[in-house]
Amino acid sequence: MTNLNEQDLHKLIKELEAIEIPKEALHQARMKAVQQHRLTKKRKRRLYSVASVAAIMLVLFVASIRVSPVFAQTMAKIPGFDSIVHMISFDKGIGDIVENNYYEELGIKVTEGDYTLTLQGVVADHTGMTIFYKLESPFDLSDLSITSIEVSQQGIPFGVINSYITSHSGERKVHEDKVEITSTDDLSYDNKKFEFNLSLSDVAETKFAIPFTLTKSIEQPKVYEVNQTVVVDGQTIDIKQLKISPLRAEIRLAADEQNTMQLLKFTSMRLIDENGEEWGQLRNESGGVSNFEDGDVSLFLQSNYFRQPKKLTLEIDRIQALPKGSDYIEIDFEQKKVLYMPSDLDITVQVPSDNTLEVTYPSGGWLLFSQMVDQEGKNLSNNLIETHMSREEPYVTEVSTFDFEKAVNPIRFHINSYPSYLDGKVEIDIPFYE
Repeated sequence: MTNLNEQDLHKLIKELEAIEIPKEALHQARMKAVQQHRLTKKRKRRLYSVASVAAIMLVLFVASIRVSPVFAQTMAKIPGFDSIVHMISFDKGIGDIVENNYYEELGIKVTEGDYTLTLQGVVADHTGMTIFYKLESPFDLSDLSITSIEVSQQGIPFGVINSYITSHSGERKVHEDKVEITSTDDLSYDNKKFEFNLSLSDVAETKFAIPFTLTKSIEQPKVYEVNQTVVVDGQTIDIKQLKISPLRAEIRLAADEQNTMQLLKFTSMRLIDENGEEWGQLRNESGGVSNFEDGDVSLFLQSNYFRQPKKLTLEIDRIQALPKGSDYIEIDFEQKKVLYMPSDLDITVQVPSDNTLEVTYPSGGWLLFSQMVDQEGKNLSNNLIETHMSREEPYVTEVSTFDFEKAVNPIRFHINSYPSYLDGKVEIDIPFYE
């Protein structure tokens, strides 16, 4: 963690002293911390007092972030706290991970040329990893981009990098972020040795290759077979399984082949326990399921892995859908011509060049397209070079450039999100097995 200078430290202390945290909420947090400490003490007789106090303080820290946005904003100013504070604020599952000591600190620092990269910590389970890192330089990082990130095992990529910020805005010398790794299949941790690879866009094309080893045990997922069929607005959906891991809860489902509508994005999904506490959707992009035609799909929610609920209810509503056959557009880039565009959708399409597409569509927080294939069925989703977006409510204009050198025209773009919703909702109880 980078040390604060005396002036910044004094300012931070004053800000913390000025914060009023709700007394009742903090009282409940203290009671929870003490209760958790007692339970831990029963499980482990040989505890050091310093570690015990640290555990209680950690629970209070997490609880304070939750009950006081001002406290969270102030703590985020401390180098090393930004990413973890942000995740605790918006994902209760991460808070539980920290409270239950499942977060693994790494603290590995490597310097290459003008840059120092620190792997701060990691959370790993069989669905993937979240890795927290910090990049530092004596120079301004605002014009620097991250050109690639990969986590590998003996040179083989481990899972899929889900998303990461590739550029920085505003003058800064420290950048903190996290990397999300996901997998559609359970990941194996028989080998716990990994390598974190990161490349920069500087003149020297600086590259980092940092080995790290996990030491904590990897928790096994809790699996509940649901196997219930529901009908929403005439469309049949099979809810197959709920799998809860420390990082995320996975709902596995499938659409009936006889459905007349193509299901797109599930914009509202949550698990609710017996006390009415909700675990909502983990990230926006997880709601897009335009690959239903491929069979089972998975949606990911915040995890309540470290809780022991007596009851869980799954609620799903505001399901976006379009009539089958009206859920894509088709472009011939060689002729710069739109071959198919659903006439009843409020979308305008232009083809400025043989590798550029401009679309304007109703704003709703999600990208219009998620997948594209050429005439031979080749998936071109990774052929996107760059996208520029502008917003003039209630519309978004998206200009995208692609690499179609080896693609066979025409190109079909599957619609990922459009504000057309099924009428109805899903509400089912999750079966528990002792």
